[in-house]
Amino acid sequence: MKKATYGAVAAVLLLSLLPAFPCFPQEGSPARKYISLTDGPSQTPFSTAILVGDTLYISGMLGTDPATGKMAGETITAQAERIFQNFEIVLKKAGMDLTNIVSTSVFITDFKEFGEFNVVFRKWFPKNPPTRATVQVAALAMSAKIEISAIAVR
Repeated sequence: MKKATYGAVAAVLLLSLLPAFPCFPQEGSPARKYISLTDGPSQTPFSTAILVGDTLYISGMLGTDPATGKMAGETITAQAERIFQNFEIVLKKAGMDLTNIVSTSVFITDFKEFGEFNVVFRKWFPKNPPTRATVQVAALAMSAKIEISAIAVR
């Protein structure tokens, strides 16, 4: 076979694999809606949340007040409460609520505060809580004690 033929075969094979990689937009793929906590421009180099079809992907959030950008408090309880309040804002903009969250990833800086966090988590998810992965990390931005990301589905 000639080089041109090999190239054509390789191109056809590569194009046939595209549906297996959702990171490449497909014709007819669901549109993306970008959602932020505030109506102003984002101060971060990433999206707060992206709605794709019926699935909302929420970036890791710290316990900051969206009006001031300052941490809601110094305790894991205050920061976690603010995170879930922020989740409510984003979810509402997507036409959802906390019951739509199916998965969370939690990053905390001190497992000694894990019990305090569980009290807050149970408060916000009293029935049928989402799945959760919790890991301890060395540090978080803004000296936060906790960061949480989530996935919600209609």
